[in-house]
Amino acid sequence: MKTKNITEGAVLLGVFILLLLVTLFIPFVGLVTLCGLIIPFVIYTIRNGWKSGLWFIVIANLLSMLFFTPVILLLCIPVSTAGVVMGYFFSKNSNRYAVLGAGTGVYLLNLLLGYIVTIVIFNIDIMEMVKESAEQSVISAELLASTLGKQNAEEAMEQVQQTMDGFIYLMPSFLVTIAFVFAFISQWVSVIVLKRLKIEVNAFPPFRELVLPKSLLWYYLIVLLLSLSLPEEGTTLYLAIVNLSFILMLLMTIQGLSFLFFICYEKKIPKAIPIMVLIFSFLLSPLLYIIRMIGIIDIGFNLRKRINSKK
Repeated sequence: MKTKNITEGAVLLGVFILLLLVTLFIPFVGLVTLCGLIIPFVIYTIRNGWKSGLWFIVIANLLSMLFFTPVILLLCIPVSTAGVVMGYFFSKNSNRYAVLGAGTGVYLLNLLLGYIVTIVIFNIDIMEMVKESAEQSVISAELLASTLGKQNAEEAMEQVQQTMDGFIYLMPSFLVTIAFVFAFISQWVSVIVLKRLKIEVNAFPPFRELVLPKSLLWYYLIVLLLSLSLPEEGTTLYLAIVNLSFILMLLMTIQGLSFLFFICYEKKIPKAIPIMVLIFSFLLSPLLYIIRMIGIIDIGFNLRKRINSKK
């Protein structure tokens, strides 16, 4: 059995290195193989357990450094650790939302560690680079706006500055979003391959069945109350409130969309309708606000249970 594990590990390591070569050196095709780097770690962990998966991480990253450079670890460590964690959850037949959450957490942790490493080892502060780029954009916009006249230039510059500041303040939320997208794509690609290999995985629960915990409403209320204290812009409290507000509002919006799909399913309304609403909600702010409010009411008053009880 042990020999079989070693043989399988060697094959999967070869697949990983090959995918890494294609990712780094073949344009366009590399974007596709980038999504597949996680697959060898998922498969090996499912078949051999998380302890063997940890050794697989170590060997894979050592080989990556030998074939390439230590910098490649900034790519290999995130995909390898996320692959083992997601593989472990798959092996336990966990809910697909649990797999997605675990993958998001691992990717987020790696993004934060990568940010620290780039500062400590390479003396590169990505946040500072973003700020400098934003400042240059503001200067360019100021020169362009000056042709509009003094008053119009001041208004235009104020809008540009607010946009740039908002982008910088929301960087932590963007990191969470990036981690979520990586985890979602990784899970989606992994499931396709696992099904091809006849490895059983739980189906993703229908989006209409998604119900977020009620505790989120308390967090939302606390953040709302803290925002009323008008913390000074740029402070730690201000950054925390801005980012928590963004994430919580996004979650409430997702809950509202889930309820919309639920009610359309119950009323036998074609799926095209909620999909169209989903598309237009990102184009029309008032519609997005309404959907968010529906999500808040759904969590707080359990609208689905009330609808089902009336059947």
